[in-house]
Amino acid sequence: DLAVQRLALAQLDAAATACACVADRDDAEALHDFRVAQRRLRSVLRAYAPWYDPVPKHLRKHLRRLARATNAARDTEVQIEWLRHMPPRLKAGARSGLDWLRARLAERQRADNRAVRKEVRKEFAALEPRLRTALRARKRGRDSAAGAGATFAQATDERLSVYCAELAADLAGIGSAADRDAIHAARIGGKRLRYLLEPLRGSVPGAAALVNAMKAFQDRFGELNDRFVTAREIEQAVEVAGAQAEQALPGLRELAAWVERDTNRRYRDIRARYLGRHTRKLLAPMRALSKKLVAPNAANDTKPHRVRLK
Repeated sequence: DLAVQRLALAQLDAAATACACVADRDDAEALHDFRVAQRRLRSVLRAYAPWYDPVPKHLRKHLRRLARATNAARDTEVQIEWLRHMPPRLKAGARSGLDWLRARLAERQRADNRAVRKEVRKEFAALEPRLRTALRARKRGRDSAAGAGATFAQATDERLSVYCAELAADLAGIGSAADRDAIHAARIGGKRLRYLLEPLRGSVPGAAALVNAMKAFQDRFGELNDRFVTAREIEQAVEVAGAQAEQALPGLRELAAWVERDTNRRYRDIRARYLGRHTRKLLAPMRALSKKLVAPNAANDTKPHRVRLK
C-alpha cells in the first residue's frame, strides 16, 4: 500500500499545484492540468481499492462531483479550439453560420470559466487537506483478507487483467458510430488502462510502448467522442438560430453535414485499428506484460517482479 499511497499523494500534489494557478485567467492550461491530476488520483484510488482504500466514501463523492463540475467548460473549450483550426471547407455563404456558432461558444466560455474557476478554487481548498489526511492514514483496502501480503506488482497484475477484460467487452459492444455509449465506455476503459500502466514505464520492459499505444487509442476515441459533442452543440444551435439568427442556418446545416462525415471517417479508422479481430492484437501485449509482473525474478525465483516507482 505504500507504493499506491505515493502515487495518490503525487497526483494530489499535482492537483494542488494546478489549482493554485486556476485563478490566473491567462493560464489556459491550469484548469486542464487540474482535471488531469484529479482524474489520475481517482483512477489510482479506484484501481487499488481492494488493497488500499483510505478515502471515505463521502470524500470520493465530493471529488467526483468536483470533476464533473468542470466537464461543460472543457467541452466548450474543445469545440472552440476545433472550430478555430477547422479546415476552410465550408462554402462562402456558410461562413456566417460558423462565425455565429463561434461567438455563441465564446460567450458561454467566458461565463463558464468565471464560475468554474471560482468553484474549483473554493471546493478544492476545502477538500484537499481532508484528502491528504486520509491518504496518509494508509488504511487497509475493502478486501484486506484477499489482498493481505500482495505486492504492488501483484495488485497491478490483477487490475491489468480485469481492465483488459472490461475493455474487450466494451469494444465488442461497438457495432457502428451510433453506439455512442459503448464508444464512451471504451474511451474511459482505455484511459484507465493507460493510467494503470504509466507507473511501470521505468521498471517493466515494454510498459512505455504500451503507454504510448494507449495514448494513441485514447486520442482517437476522444476525438470521436468530441465529434458527438459537436453534433449535439450544432443541433442545439440550429434550434436557437431558427428563432434568433436565420442567416446562420445554412452554415450550421452545412457544418452539421461536415461533422457527420468526419464522425464516420473517424469511426472507420477506429474500426480498422481496434474492433473485431484487432481487439486481440491491441490487448495481447497487455496480457504479456501482465505475466512479466508476476514472473519470478532471475535472482530469486520465489519473488515476483519488483516494480520501482520514480
